[in-house]
Amino acid sequence: PVEVRWGDAPECRVTLYAESFGRPRLLADLTEAIATAGAAIVAANVEPPSEQRVRHTYTLELPDAAGLPGLMRAMRDVPGVYDVSRAQQPATA
Repeated sequence: PVEVRWGDAPECRVTLYAESFGRPRLLADLTEAIATAGAAIVAANVEPPSEQRVRHTYTLELPDAAGLPGLMRAMRDVPGVYDVSRAQQPATA
């Protein structure tokens, strides 16, 4: 018999909010932190700065849920980011 496997479904899909102060290279630094943590960006939205504050919304896929705390910590470690939180409702992207 021939074994056939289709693409594996993502183990963990999550939507995260990041609150930050606006600065040059912020988006690049955040997406680099996300990629380095092993997550794939499925969808992203960055609201225009309001009084130098920026809100980012990312829908991400991780290999497993165990990587979520480390990912959120890596995002918080990006200079200018002062809060990272998980969306209350399931990701829909």
